[in-house]
Amino acid sequence: MPIRIQQLPDHLQGGLAPLYLIAGQEPLLVEESRDLVFAAAKADGFLERELLQVSKDFDWQSLADAGMAPSLFASRKIIDLRMPKGKPGRDGSKALTEWAASPDPDTLLVISCEEQWDKSSRNSKWAGVLDKAGVRLDIWPVKPADMPGWISGRLQAVGLKPEREAVMMLAERLEGNLLAARQEIEKLLLMKGPGKLTADDVHKAVADSAQFDSFQLSDCMLAGRAAEGLRMASGLRRAGIAIQLITGALYREFTLLEAFRAGRAAGQSEQHMFRRLNIWQAKQGSMRAAASRLSRKRLNDVFQALSMIDRQSKGMASGDEWHSLDRLVCAVCAA
Repeated sequence: MPIRIQQLPDHLQGGLAPLYLIAGQEPLLVEESRDLVFAAAKADGFLERELLQVSKDFDWQSLADAGMAPSLFASRKIIDLRMPKGKPGRDGSKALTEWAASPDPDTLLVISCEEQWDKSSRNSKWAGVLDKAGVRLDIWPVKPADMPGWISGRLQAVGLKPEREAVMMLAERLEGNLLAARQEIEKLLLMKGPGKLTADDVHKAVADSAQFDSFQLSDCMLAGRAAEGLRMASGLRRAGIAIQLITGALYREFTLLEAFRAGRAAGQSEQHMFRRLNIWQAKQGSMRAAASRLSRKRLNDVFQALSMIDRQSKGMASGDEWHSLDRLVCAVCAA
């Protein structure tokens, strides 16, 4: 039976299925859904859990053996089958199909896949068999447009009451990384405690971090603070941050700037563009300054420079990528 992730808590309150297939390329959501099933199973008397990790040389007979082995602590147990790739192969498909045909009411099978879960996996025969025998939970990535709402919901769930700008700042900083979002929310809760959460609170939490990051670097470049930008670029290099992460973040930032500049040139009001592009207030000043300072040609030069830095980092062009990043910082910050 297929269900959505939002339906899982209500489903579990109504009783456990014989088996669960939890799959998708969002490790945090897979982990949390799996933990919900484990908690419900423990409350229902499944007090022992055996972990089976599927790898290239995994022996699928061990699944059947785990099902037949007597429990050490109770009459009921969970088999936690981790299959990251979502591809059990011929032997695995046979073993899973046989299990689904005659599940043991005292053994709960929970299968999870979190690295590769594509159309071929979803439409496979073995997945269809498990779907009919138990519950299947397909987990889909959180879309960029839905990320602010997802973050807001998580903040409120732990007792934080965020302002919209605080949410937008986090959504931009985290760029769809749900695991990083959970860590950031936990840090904010520890630092701030329950209650109102402002953009200034988020900014202070970022500033309190010992690590220079591309989020701060892009702010300096937009605002034209060359010396600070060069210092941050040097800090990123010393911290061992992959330059591809930096260029990716800068590319997104300058794409946003290009859209803002084009809208303003077409006669759209700045406030309209700020709302449409989700540019929070604390960043509006630097975005406005950069749009006035950088012509269309200079923005094209920025994108060409980012492309060159990316090629240099991959050995596809001559020159040092970090030196090129320094030159880009100076060029962008120049009046």
